[in-house]
Amino acid sequence: MDESITSIIVVCATLAISQLSPGPDVFYVFRTSLAQGFRRGMAVAFGINMGFLIQSIVACTLGAWVLEQSWSSWLIVGAACWLLYLAWRICPRGTTSSELQLQTDGHDREPVLSLIRNGFLCNILNPKCMLFILSLTTDSLRNHAGLNWYVPVLIASLFVASLLGWGLWSGFLQWAPLRRAYLSHTRTVDLVFALILAAFAVLLLASLWQNEPIA
Repeated sequence: MDESITSIIVVCATLAISQLSPGPDVFYVFRTSLAQGFRRGMAVAFGINMGFLIQSIVACTLGAWVLEQSWSSWLIVGAACWLLYLAWRICPRGTTSSELQLQTDGHDREPVLSLIRNGFLCNILNPKCMLFILSLTTDSLRNHAGLNWYVPVLIASLFVASLLGWGLWSGFLQWAPLRRAYLSHTRTVDLVFALILAAFAVLLLASLWQNEPIA
C-alpha cells in the first residue's frame, strides 16, 4: 500500500481510539446520548465535528501560527466559560425527578439545532483540540504535504473517521443495561458529569494563569 495512504489510515485509527479518552467533548456526547438518546447524542457529535473540521483545516494549513498569537488566550477563556455553562445546564436542580421526566417521553429534551450549536461551541473554543490535531498530523504533513491531493484528503478522512467514531460510541450507549442504570441514578450521574465539565473549565483557566501550554 502507498505510504501516503497508510499514513492517513494510521492517523484516522489513532483519532478513533483517542475518542475514548477523557475530555469535555467525550463527556458531553456521553451524557447527551444516555439522557436523550442516539439522535440527540449524534446531534452533539455532529456539532463537535463541525468545529473539529474547522480546526483540522486550520491545523493542516496554518499550523501552530494561530496558537502563537496573543489573542489565542481568549479562546481558552471562552472555552472555560462555555464549559461552565454546560455544567450548569447539566447539573440537576429542583425537586422534580429527572428519572420521571425521562420516562415520560423526554419532554425535557433539547432541540436538535441547539445541541448541534452547543457541540460546535464546545469544540471550536477548545485550543486543546488544535494542539491534538497538530500532534497527530505534523509528521504525516511533513512527509506528504507536497502531494496535491494529500491535505484535503487527510482533512476529509479526519472528519469522516471522527463522525463514525462518535456514531459507534453513541450507539453503544443505547445498550439497555447502561440506559437502565442511568435511569436509576440520573441525578447522581448528571451531577458527576457537571462536576467533570466544571473541572475541565478550571484546568483551562489554571493553565492560562500559569502561562503553560494546554496538553
